[in-house]
Amino acid sequence: MDRNICFIIFAIFVAYTARDLFFKSYQPSSQADAIDSVKKEIPSMSFRQQMPTIKILYCYSCGYQRAFDEYRKMIMDQFPDLTVIGSNYNPSFLKSKLAQLISITKMIVIALLVANVNPFAYFGLQTPQFWEWMRQHKLYACMMTFFLSNTLESQLMSSGAFEIFYNDVPIWSKLTTGRIPSANELIDMIDNQHKFFQTETFSGGGSGDHLTSHTITGRTL
Repeated sequence: MDRNICFIIFAIFVAYTARDLFFKSYQPSSQADAIDSVKKEIPSMSFRQQMPTIKILYCYSCGYQRAFDEYRKMIMDQFPDLTVIGSNYNPSFLKSKLAQLISITKMIVIALLVANVNPFAYFGLQTPQFWEWMRQHKLYACMMTFFLSNTLESQLMSSGAFEIFYNDVPIWSKLTTGRIPSANELIDMIDNQHKFFQTETFSGGGSGDHLTSHTITGRTL
């Protein structure tokens, strides 16, 4: 009975882990990747024809999805001509791979427990006491392995980011400032950039590279 329960739990763990590993869509992992991603999503065209775009990269595991939804609605209410897109901001390559390694290790450990396999015996090693305890308490060991590994994965994947770009140009970075901008700050930043964008568009003044006069801390130089 205990073995059947462990097998069911293992099947559920495998399903969720496989979904995370193989069906998770690609997300940019840095500001440089984010800017490249925006450029790929926006068709190549002249600056006059290009519609202004706000891109927000946020930490989904940090619970910033709701903040993004609220800010997106607020921006679109204030600036109907803006396009607002958002996606998850992944951590560094090293952290992502380490999280995947922990996830795979979790599956292997649970599989060994369910199958009642002692990996140490295959290598002629003495079985550690913790493994004997896990074999004797399979249900608790499986649950403990699952939740502990998930906690570590969550810590590694939580970037804490809330990065805002206006036409590829970073105008706010929570990674730099340590906080999400207030509603008034965000509206003011976008308004300043938007006015400059419209001025450049109507005057025919170049490709919009001068938008970089904004710092990512949200203060206009």
